[in-house]
Amino acid sequence: MVYPLNELNPGETAEVVWIISDPYMSDRLDSLGFSFKEHITCILGGHRDSMSAYLIRGTLIALRTENAKEVLVRSLGRV
Repeated sequence: MVYPLNELNPGETAEVVWIISDPYMSDRLDSLGFSFKEHITCILGGHRDSMSAYLIRGTLIALRTENAKEVLVRSLGRV
């Protein structure tokens, strides 16, 4: 099942399936490591309109909820 990154719970890992944002933000997310088939682990889940933290390529990245909704992922389970 594919769902937005912001729905990933802390401790869960997923792989990127698709980015559905405008070209500028899509390129920015790609440069941060949010690329097709890349594994992402949610470290800190935000509340409704706050930021969440994700571990990707050994780096901790914080994303606003609005941007995390633009990254579609497939769950790989818990770490």
